[in-house]
Amino acid sequence: MTSPNPNTPPPPPHHIQTTTNNASLSTSTTPASSSGNGNGALSGWSKTNVKSPFPDPLQLKPTLIPSQPSTQTRSSSGSTRSFLKPTDNSKPFLPGQPRIIIKERQDSVEKLDAYLKRSHLTKEIDILLPYMRYIFVQTPSYRHIAPLHHQKAREREVIVDEHPGLHLVWYYQTIFIKPIPAYLFSPSFWSYIEEKDKDVFEASLGFMRSYTFLIQYETDYLVACEKRLIPKLPFDPSPNKNKDCCCCQKAGETDPEDGKRFPTYEEFCLFMAPFHEVTDQQLMDAQRFHFGELRLTRINRTAFMFRLKLAYFHIYPQWGSFLQHVLAPVITVFAVATVVLNSMQVSLAALDMSGVSDGDGWPRFVNVSKWFPIAVIILIAVVLTIGVSALLVMAVKDWMWVEKTNRKKKNNDPHFGEKSHGMIW
Repeated sequence: MTSPNPNTPPPPPHHIQTTTNNASLSTSTTPASSSGNGNGALSGWSKTNVKSPFPDPLQLKPTLIPSQPSTQTRSSSGSTRSFLKPTDNSKPFLPGQPRIIIKERQDSVEKLDAYLKRSHLTKEIDILLPYMRYIFVQTPSYRHIAPLHHQKAREREVIVDEHPGLHLVWYYQTIFIKPIPAYLFSPSFWSYIEEKDKDVFEASLGFMRSYTFLIQYETDYLVACEKRLIPKLPFDPSPNKNKDCCCCQKAGETDPEDGKRFPTYEEFCLFMAPFHEVTDQQLMDAQRFHFGELRLTRINRTAFMFRLKLAYFHIYPQWGSFLQHVLAPVITVFAVATVVLNSMQVSLAALDMSGVSDGDGWPRFVNVSKWFPIAVIILIAVVLTIGVSALLVMAVKDWMWVEKTNRKKKNNDPHFGEKSHGMIW
């Protein structure tokens, strides 16, 4: 009898109806068409109204953009384009990022678009992932994510980092996680970015889908609030309505310092449910989010071998620490080689003394000196053989796991890439 996999979140509700200020997020529980070619981020989704339980801090304002007059018809035509506009005019900026001012001006739009690209696109790691299919392999499944409460069980420290390329990248006892930006709570933002930038839209979808695996239980939600991975509601006219919120302030109460509150666990689950239904076919241009957790050591080695870079991310920013880490295996090999060479030298010297007479009392010592270095060399050879063989076995095992995951993925197996919390690898 097999135990249920705790890495698999319970299926989200398929129909959610909650009231809000007439803003909706266009999603669906219908899987993408298997013949999809990646044209259109919502290919295969039906347009159902899944209401957000949060008040929307943004709104869309359609604006007519005039085009150049035609020389033949001597008339001008235009197209309608939507601009983001804050609901609260006293806060004319992107929710959670007051440095990005929202205005109906071209320079403001360009600044917003550049910021969103920096904050969500992962082009650098997308380039490396194809090289990691047969060497330094990574599990090709977005389900390969341990929930937050289990990261502690693996003795990993959660480091909050805003860089999108470090999201869910782990290094020994550390894992980097990008927090959810406050503007991703806005359904109007999703409608805007779907129309404006397909790459950012898909990357944002994949990013939010990863949180459906990071936060599977209320314990994960509490950890996320404590680490500030979940933003506070940017605008809430009735913050004391719910009494089961978490974290620093008392349950459901507004923080007196900023007048905001965290969403409740129920509100968060309602909002996140549609993202659990996102499939890889909707993320054709966001290859990074076809994977879950990524190992930094393997990414660095891939960058070194195939991109001629010292590392993808320097975990040791100073040259002294970096060289100390890089030279450690070199020094180990040198030490082993020194022991072997010294053992060979002792054996040769013992052979030169093999003609010593028995009266001198040296024959036994000479025999020990002759054979003990040889035994040391054999022992080192056995240890190295076992170590190299173990590495090869683990490499083959990882490769077989990746191939098995790819086969399940092609066969539309709903449980592809799942493992039991890393207890058996």
